[in-house]
Amino acid sequence: TAHYAQRGPVESVLPTLLAMNGASDVIATRVLDGLVQGWPEDKSPTITPADQKQLNGLMKTVPESSRDRLLALSLRWGRADLFGPELVTITESLRKQVTDAALEDEKRVSAAKRLVGLQDKADVVDLVLKQLNLLATPQLASGLVNAVADSRMPGTGASLAGTWTKLTPSARKVAVAALIRRVPWAEALLNAIEAGTIQRTDLATEQWSVLKQNPNRPLAEHARAVGNTNVGPAVSADRAEIVTKLLPLAKQKGDLARGKEVYTATCAVCHTFNGQGGKIGPELSGIGARDRGEILTDILDPNRSVEANFRLWNVTTKQGDTFSGRLETETQTSVEILDTTGAKHVVQRKDIANLEGTVLSIMPNGFEALPAGDLTSLLDYLTLTPHQ
Repeated sequence: TAHYAQRGPVESVLPTLLAMNGASDVIATRVLDGLVQGWPEDKSPTITPADQKQLNGLMKTVPESSRDRLLALSLRWGRADLFGPELVTITESLRKQVTDAALEDEKRVSAAKRLVGLQDKADVVDLVLKQLNLLATPQLASGLVNAVADSRMPGTGASLAGTWTKLTPSARKVAVAALIRRVPWAEALLNAIEAGTIQRTDLATEQWSVLKQNPNRPLAEHARAVGNTNVGPAVSADRAEIVTKLLPLAKQKGDLARGKEVYTATCAVCHTFNGQGGKIGPELSGIGARDRGEILTDILDPNRSVEANFRLWNVTTKQGDTFSGRLETETQTSVEILDTTGAKHVVQRKDIANLEGTVLSIMPNGFEALPAGDLTSLLDYLTLTPHQ
């Protein structure tokens, strides 16, 4: 149907539409979705008074769940006047569906997409975004973000970026993918990163590459400026003194065998290195290619630059239990927290009182308490090959 809308004779669409009188919900929806999707913006059929009367009759006979598609098609034609009285009724119905927490996620998401398609306005975008919270299921949160992503308004990017604290990691990935698609939205994303409301590490390497190579030169230059900020040995203020004091250790030599012992005792529970260890923190195999000073800085100040997947999340249950660690998995019914001991805690969504994300690393502070010789030996073990 979308292909027909793009290629077929414009005037032949009216007989096609009128032939749907009495069609089933599924058929009507598919035909109308195809026409809306494929209708060229610069074409509109000639509609006589008689045609308009028949279209008004069709509006009353097609299934109620498909009427907003017929309204959307009239908007594609530039003929909002065709179904003026129905506009308020249909949009109000969609608004109620979007905000109805008792409704199935799939239906709420569908209503949100249809509402944005009918009324791409700031208040509609805000209404959809207000339904987002950290306890929303992945399907609902990602679906609502994708619904907002259908908006064409320049200001939608800033609105979406402003909901960051209400998004879990899976929804944030969907949001970033949407934000980098359009120049005004990407600018809003970069502005939020500069303001500190979104972390630079929330964007994957390939996403930074897309922004830095954007055909829009001002955007690409802005991305390069923001993306290169805080790269290197910069440290957080409260750890600066410790890092400054111990950073010279990076130039000293230790004992390789002792370094393996230190790694096994203090690091292996969380990190995998050369095929052995835990899966809580980042993979460390190949870390030897980095500067020893940078590695030591990350050890002493783990909150300096935290990858999005390795941030600390706190889940508090209605019974008063709190679990802290990496948010490993989200499903429709539960979340899984992997704590720093390697224990996995599965918490049912219905039992969650509060879910909170932080900008902190799951790796704790305090490794400066290790003897200087242990730190230098650990660096030797991580950076020298072969490893035993």
